[in-house]
Amino acid sequence: MNQGLGQRLWRQYRGHLLSFAAGVLVGVMFADWLRSLVTILFVLGVLGAMYFIWVYFDKLKKQ
Repeated sequence: MNQGLGQRLWRQYRGHLLSFAAGVLVGVMFADWLRSLVTILFVLGVLGAMYFIWVYFDKLKKQ
């Protein structure tokens, strides 16, 4: 019974497990580089959001 359950779970979640394993492998191999990239993207996103908020309120003020 457990053998069939294991096979069924493996069939059902194989893609998720493989994706998770690939993500862990890439995360371990490129940890420092990925951390730097994520930090840069986060800072750029915050600066971009602040810029668009500034432009939006500037347009409101000029109306």
